[in-house]
Amino acid sequence: MDITLNDEQKLIAETAWAFAKEALPAARIRELESSENGFDPATWRQMADMGWAGAVFPDEYGGSGLGWMELALIMEALGRGAVPSPIYAAVVEAGALLLHAGSPEQRRVWLPRIAAGASIVTTALIEADGGCSAGQVQTEIARNGSTCTVNGTKLFVRDAGVAEAIICLGRERDDEKKLTLMLVPADARGISRRRLPAAGGETLWEVTFEAVTVPGDAAIGAAGGAWPHVEQLLLRGAAMKSAELVGIGQAALDLTVAYAGTRVQFGRAIGTFQAVQHHCADMYRAIAVSRLLVWQAAARLDSAKPALREIAMAKAKTSEAIPAVTRTAHQIHGAFGFYRDYPLELYYHRAIAAAAAYGHVNHQRRALARLLRDDLEQFRGDHRHELPVHHF
Repeated sequence: MDITLNDEQKLIAETAWAFAKEALPAARIRELESSENGFDPATWRQMADMGWAGAVFPDEYGGSGLGWMELALIMEALGRGAVPSPIYAAVVEAGALLLHAGSPEQRRVWLPRIAAGASIVTTALIEADGGCSAGQVQTEIARNGSTCTVNGTKLFVRDAGVAEAIICLGRERDDEKKLTLMLVPADARGISRRRLPAAGGETLWEVTFEAVTVPGDAAIGAAGGAWPHVEQLLLRGAAMKSAELVGIGQAALDLTVAYAGTRVQFGRAIGTFQAVQHHCADMYRAIAVSRLLVWQAAARLDSAKPALREIAMAKAKTSEAIPAVTRTAHQIHGAFGFYRDYPLELYYHRAIAAAAAYGHVNHQRRALARLLRDDLEQFRGDHRHELPVHHF
């Protein structure tokens, strides 16, 4: 698979980083973390004006017609600049879900508004036990003629406080084996929301649906056929979080190299000591490997081929390597790195939160193990020389 960037992609990456590094100062980012929105609306409008809110949408819906590779480059830049935005809720999750599973009318109504930055739609999947597998869904959808009633509580719903609609995953009362996605107006009677504390800067909410009534045609995709779409949503989210993690790691390395060049100890800048140089080289290597795995995963998404293998490898690597990079950065900085006014602490917490999102490292390794057991051909990939498998 060719994962080198073309000229257009290089320009997108450069433009995204030029924007992200100047978008918001660290003090403003910390202030936004405790705000109701969790992001700066003016900055989000700028991102939408540049086409990022519709990056993976076709032109007919007001999108930029780009791909997941281009969005991954944008996500890396946003991670590197620690820029908070509703891009996961509106684009990576709900927007892509509507694009791939929504009805023509749902796509016509919502995608142009999302692409323009005028509307935010979010997705409610996770429940009280914190997991997100088909068997853990307890929210109930009961059909009553031409309407449906939704009952249940969802956790860690991104940007629910500013969303116009929430796509809720529930289990059909008449057939517990079937899961359905329902598009619910956020101001519907029976919905209550509570902000949850979060260490990684995201705005996460608990959303309770208490006898919420919606039309029967509010389903996203076929009734009872939601889980394959949810699996793809989680894969796309994992790929983009991996890209964000690469940006976080790059920011930590940038701060460390700059600090090591100016911090003097024993009459010398600590960057001249071989041990510090080795640590920085290890950080660089971990980031470079992670970046290539992310590009491979994003390219695989764009190819419309099964991408579980590539995405699981990228998310497993970044979820382990990038938090380790931020820890090494703290070791080189010493006590200075823990000052709240210094941005390294901000990246440290973001790395921990991003590593847990869409499946932590052990979840991804288990996914690869199941693929090895159940589908050896997919596990080996398209090019057999990439991964020799020995049979004993």
